[in-house]
Amino acid sequence: MNTNQSRDELFERHLQGELSDVEKEHVAELLDSDAAARQQFVELAQWDTELGETIREHAEPVYNKDLLPSGKGTIERGGKNTFLLSPFVTFATITVLFILFSSLLYLQRQTFFAPAEKVVLSQTASSSIATITGLKGSLLWTGNQGELVLDIHVGRELTGGTIEGLAPDSWFELQFQDGSIVTISGTSMLTFADVGQKKLRLKQGAFTADVVPQPVGKPMIIQTPSTVIEVVGTRFEVEALQAFTTVNVREGNVRLKHLVDGNAVDIPANYRVIAEAGGDLSPMPLPAAENYWKSQLGVQAGGFGKWLPATKKRPAAQKALPFIPVNNPNVSLSLLSIPVSGRNGPPVVLTPHATFRVRGRLHDSAQVHFGIAVSYGNGEFAGMFRGDLLKKQPVSKIAGQKEFEVIYQLSDFTVDPCVRRKQDSLARTPDGLYLDRLWVFTNMGSSSGLMVHEVELIPGEIR
Repeated sequence: MNTNQSRDELFERHLQGELSDVEKEHVAELLDSDAAARQQFVELAQWDTELGETIREHAEPVYNKDLLPSGKGTIERGGKNTFLLSPFVTFATITVLFILFSSLLYLQRQTFFAPAEKVVLSQTASSSIATITGLKGSLLWTGNQGELVLDIHVGRELTGGTIEGLAPDSWFELQFQDGSIVTISGTSMLTFADVGQKKLRLKQGAFTADVVPQPVGKPMIIQTPSTVIEVVGTRFEVEALQAFTTVNVREGNVRLKHLVDGNAVDIPANYRVIAEAGGDLSPMPLPAAENYWKSQLGVQAGGFGKWLPATKKRPAAQKALPFIPVNNPNVSLSLLSIPVSGRNGPPVVLTPHATFRVRGRLHDSAQVHFGIAVSYGNGEFAGMFRGDLLKKQPVSKIAGQKEFEVIYQLSDFTVDPCVRRKQDSLARTPDGLYLDRLWVFTNMGSSSGLMVHEVELIPGEIR
């Protein structure tokens, strides 16, 4: 059964009142996020009846009239359309009104977007507002009319839309026409528009920006699940999770408003704020960098993979998930990633003789691949490197509890193949750079049962 058939069945069951609460919420989210699904639902529900007029009257800012089908089954009387309403249509009217308002409520609850903000993002400009200046890894672009855009390349001009980084090695850089540059990296999702004022929504992930001075009264707005950030002109980084948002300001000044309680704060250069429910919004100086780091998987780490709490038989772990690269559909990986800098702790700087030690479990012996993403001191993306290409690691043998340990020397790291074409503008070695995140994967063509219990960065040779 293809996607359209699956949606038809789902929508028909909804109109007949057969969906569970969870399925209803799924439909609401689907209609909000997918223009093709909205059109499919519109056609199925016969929006050219009195129901259509009701929805148009109450929902014009959200749904595009161009998606509505031409009139069918109407009877002209005295120049006006009248309709024969069956009990099913009456029920459908109530049902669709319910799903419409459920969709709006779901949107506000999940993303904290007020309806006015939603309208701005849906009314993107028809002319180009930005140009792709860099992209690597697995990315998915959805245009501002809901169409899936496969032809994304450096130099392409965009009118707005949503870009998703699908893997830990994903990276995307966008330059607005005024010279402002924004970047997402890793597993991230960013929606942007510019209708006289730049408005962006970072649903999740890591985001950096170098924003030129904006017009008076029209700052750049970045919305995360928990905050609204106003930027007049500055250099900063944002990490957005559902529970909290971290903002590091390198230059200039950023205003942050917490959506939970409405509190606001100005963040000056070289300060940070971690906005979480019930937390203190007082800016804190950016902490001094450290050279030693150790993963803290006793709490949920974020990144890519499934977090597993500790049990009596094993410590807490990040478990790899199946992953198929967009540009190589014949490859199936078991992949996980763990964020490093940008969290509550201090930034981590790599030293020339640093060593990574990775401990975890496998179902079977396998070669374990390892990569890192780094940034410059000002927060700009600096590149990606692999620790298993120059000096290939031997197959990791599993011990009694199927445990493994593998060591990677920073001196053996080489540029990740996914950024080689842009190497002239990126760092050639990771020495002295900030460690943003790391990823671990196996390439066995099937699940390897890979999970990582601990990653340790040691600023010197292991003796």
